[in-house]
Amino acid sequence: MPPNRTAPAPLFTDVPTVSAQGLPADIALSADDFLGGRISLLQPKKGHHRSGTDAVLLAACTPAKPGDLVVDLGSGVGAAGLCVAARVGGLRLLAVEIDPEIAAIAAANMARSEPYLDQASVICCDVALRGEPRKEAGLGENLADHVIANPPYYRPDKFQTSPNEARATAHMLTEEGMEPWFRTAVSILKSKGTFTVVQRADELPTLLRLMEGRFGGISVQPFSARQGEPAHRVVVQGKKQSRAPFRLLPAIALHDAGSDTPGAQIEAVHRHGAAIDLG
Repeated sequence: MPPNRTAPAPLFTDVPTVSAQGLPADIALSADDFLGGRISLLQPKKGHHRSGTDAVLLAACTPAKPGDLVVDLGSGVGAAGLCVAARVGGLRLLAVEIDPEIAAIAAANMARSEPYLDQASVICCDVALRGEPRKEAGLGENLADHVIANPPYYRPDKFQTSPNEARATAHMLTEEGMEPWFRTAVSILKSKGTFTVVQRADELPTLLRLMEGRFGGISVQPFSARQGEPAHRVVVQGKKQSRAPFRLLPAIALHDAGSDTPGAQIEAVHRHGAAIDLG
């Protein structure tokens, strides 16, 4: 795909959004293919979080349809949301990213992925904003059909913070933990909209606690590195104002037992943009 394309129509005209112009000159970028080359995304070569399998799994589990509005909280360079767009087509996408340099890269990636997007915007703000400041940033109530998130995986009380400020911001939760992500998600979702989050498997008790009282119809999809091994990742999905029962789904192995060969289902997800149905 050519590196420069016409950007999709903006979602907003009355809130500040990030332009696809003005990529940070001091960050070395690579162009990496996702979904078998369906999209090619710019991302920093080092010093920042690099998107990969977790973003692809999160996108595969998102039950979006053409015309839906997906909000990607803490989007990074936009990989998860753009993988959803490449799978379903005709998507409206709003990326929310706190780092202005990474937000600019996300905007450029939206322009590169224009064929899959109906409308798209990047907002540079903190997902923890509340009340009027959050609305003024563009995150109004009852806005989204789906919200997705790949929050930082580590807590400063359990893991050593990276000396690289950008990497620490991407990988470390604040003292509030994941609470702001769930609070914002339920506020901006429409009734019956879904919130889908990927996290380390040992954070599952916290995820379920944060879902309680906010979402119903909760589904948990575990992922293991290889067949027969314990889960190391989970995707948890809940639906706003749903009373559907809880579902714990069978684990999906990323690789065949005792090998580095991707399992057939994961190969279909990574190479062909297949969906993972959480029901």
